[in-house]
Amino acid sequence: MNADQHDAAGLPAGPRPGDRHVGFFDDPITDHLLRAVVTLAGELSVTRERLATVETLLAQAGVLDRAAVDTRLPAGEEAVAREAARQKLIADLLAPLVSSLGRAP
Repeated sequence: MNADQHDAAGLPAGPRPGDRHVGFFDDPITDHLLRAVVTLAGELSVTRERLATVETLLAQAGVLDRAAVDTRLPAGEEAVAREAARQKLIADLLAPLVSSLGRAP
C-alpha cells in the first residue's frame, strides 16, 4: 500500500462500497480479519442496543427482573441451540480466513 492510498486520517482508502473483492491491504488474510472484526463490532453494537431496549420495556412492564438475566443459565434444548448458533457464527466468521489459508473450513 502506498502513501496515496490513505485518507486524511491515515486510514487506507479501501474498496468502494459493495465491492467485496477489492481489499484494504495487500494480504487477503488481513482483509478477512478486518472484515470479521468490523462485522462483529457492528453486530455487537446493534445487538446491545436492541437488548437494552427489550430489557427496559420488559422491566417497565413488570415482566422482567433485570438481575435474573445475569444469573440465569440455559439448559437442555436451549443450551444445545445456543451452542449450535455459536458454532455457526464462528464458522461463518472464519470461513473466508480458512479458505485463504488453503484449508477446508
